[in-house]
Amino acid sequence: RLAELQAAEEELRKAIALADGAAEEDIARLVAVYETMKPKDAARLFDAMDADFAAGFLGRMRADSAAAVLAGMQPEKAYAVSAILAGRNAMVPKD
Repeated sequence: RLAELQAAEEELRKAIALADGAAEEDIARLVAVYETMKPKDAARLFDAMDADFAAGFLGRMRADSAAAVLAGMQPEKAYAVSAILAGRNAMVPKD
């Protein structure tokens, strides 16, 4: 019975790893799409996103692309996203 449970656990781990890989691939593809869009068009989309959600994408984009998108966003939203990006690692313990 223990061997069956261990085998089932291993299959579950494989399935989770496969799903995680697919999700990461989807996000990477979407980041690439945003990077290749005209910054003003991407900025309109990012303005419509929740600030945390937008920060997740902007944090993965090349700095030049992210800067162009931020520059085209509404100032209040760009500020909120920038604050989230700046504070993401604020609580990480320092040695």
